[in-house]
Amino acid sequence: MGHKPRLAYVLCTVLVVSAMPLRAAGTEEATEAFNALYGEDLKRVRATGDARDDVKLAGRLLAGAKKATGQPALLAVLCEKAADLAGPHPDGVATTIAAMEFLMSQVPDRAAACADRVVEIRQKQFHSARGDGKKAAGETLIDALLALADAKAAAGTPAEALPACLRARNTAREIASARLKAIEARAEQMALQIRTQRETANLKALVERDPANTAAREKIVRLYLVDLDNPATAAKWLKGVVDKALLKYVPAAAKGVEAAPELACLELGEWYARLAAKATPGAKPAMYVRARAYLERFLKMHTPKDLNRTRATLALKKIEQAAAKMTTASRSGPSRSGTGAWINLLALIDPAKDAVSSTWRRAPGGIALVRRATRSRITIPVAPEGSYELQLRFVRTEGRDAISTVLPVGQTKVILFLSTYAGQAHGLSSIRRAHAISNESTVKPGTIENDRAHYLQVRVEVEDDKARIRVGLDGRSIIDWRGEQSDLAPINGWDVPQEGCLGLGANGAIITWSSIRLRMLSGEARLLRPPRKSQPRLRLQAPRVRPSCLVPGPGDRPLLIPATAVYVRVVHGIARRASARSDRDMPELR
Repeated sequence: MGHKPRLAYVLCTVLVVSAMPLRAAGTEEATEAFNALYGEDLKRVRATGDARDDVKLAGRLLAGAKKATGQPALLAVLCEKAADLAGPHPDGVATTIAAMEFLMSQVPDRAAACADRVVEIRQKQFHSARGDGKKAAGETLIDALLALADAKAAAGTPAEALPACLRARNTAREIASARLKAIEARAEQMALQIRTQRETANLKALVERDPANTAAREKIVRLYLVDLDNPATAAKWLKGVVDKALLKYVPAAAKGVEAAPELACLELGEWYARLAAKATPGAKPAMYVRARAYLERFLKMHTPKDLNRTRATLALKKIEQAAAKMTTASRSGPSRSGTGAWINLLALIDPAKDAVSSTWRRAPGGIALVRRATRSRITIPVAPEGSYELQLRFVRTEGRDAISTVLPVGQTKVILFLSTYAGQAHGLSSIRRAHAISNESTVKPGTIENDRAHYLQVRVEVEDDKARIRVGLDGRSIIDWRGEQSDLAPINGWDVPQEGCLGLGANGAIITWSSIRLRMLSGEARLLRPPRKSQPRLRLQAPRVRPSCLVPGPGDRPLLIPATAVYVRVVHGIARRASARSDRDMPELR
């Protein structure tokens, strides 16, 4: 009797892999389903001793996994068996890596183990590479190591993430990678976070031994509030604290900016500004960001031109002055990289709120479009107002048709298409009402290879009524368009509804974006809402910042923008640590 449910599951799996039972299958049932589907094939290829048979079957298993996205246990078995089959053979390396990366994107609990396996492969490739291939293999190894660090950090084990980051740093030094400074800064930030967590743990141990230790409790509150920028957790440690300001303001701060009533916004803004003045250099930016958010909300709510409005206006001015001093110091420092501030946009996307059409999910360190549909779209809730640069890393695993990026350009938008019309062309749509396949931006053919990472770089420059758009793909310049902004318009059905916002899309494809970074070259970027509160792991990596309030360099902390309509001013030469994760630097589009 006990075997009947499993048998039923196996039979359903054999009949239709893509139409699994609604309940989640366990590992044992998934293994039975695998054996029912592929057991005989597995015996056959093992008997032949021909590596080509192993690799071919591994490809079939990976294809089967992509149809089993609703059954993570079966998907995991298929991907792992595919990697086991293909891994020992040189011709199967690509399949092994594709299987591990797909499993990472679909089953977060397996991300660290998969990343470890990819690192092992990439390390061997780097060790055996020679000549010009050594640097390329090194960059690929760095990608894998940073992905491993991401997975370890996402699992809540930064102490295990740091060694991977340090290995990436050492590899970057060996090949003289352009990413070295960013990786060094990231490693230092990760080490700082570990030290802060250890200090917090020690304080908690003191409180556990002596619950009446109010000094330790207050230090815990301040660490969470200021150094870790986490007022919600700070509020949980208030019991026994005697500081009146903490008792008054921390519970209100824990509720978030949008919950604060009018007058409370003014008081909280001034309080956070005082915290910023006393904070360590690495913690000042977060406090200034929050102070500004509360003050801007107060000014929006409080329209009378009275003393309170004057107080808020003066407080904002002081914050700007403090930020300017910090920025000046950053520009005169001896070790600046000369690059602008990069903002990790992945951390800001919430598929539940931002999806316009089709099915989107958060993958480990990325955003995945998991259902093939017509004109699938998702909003990136950031509106760049000025000139900017955008970098994206993505993998298309199914489909041959268009991959789209919505680009705001001054007062209009345009859609960048890759692989449009089933790979016939890349281009911008529309230019004087002409589609990407038939205007001056058109590039033919528009080939995008599936199951491999691609790097897209876009530079949008606006001046008066003019615009210039340059596009690089996998390190090669493909588009350089100049003209009137009025010549551009987003093609119907491909834009996102939020005014001025960036966006992603695809037609009949399954894609994962593992990196999306923005830096402003002029002007500012408007954030439509705070990042999601349910993703603490994103706080470890995402520079959710107003860089005009940043202290640059390795001492920086990743920040949380705490308010709706907070502006992100990007200032040259700051926050250079931002988002080294899983990116291969491409030539600058000058």
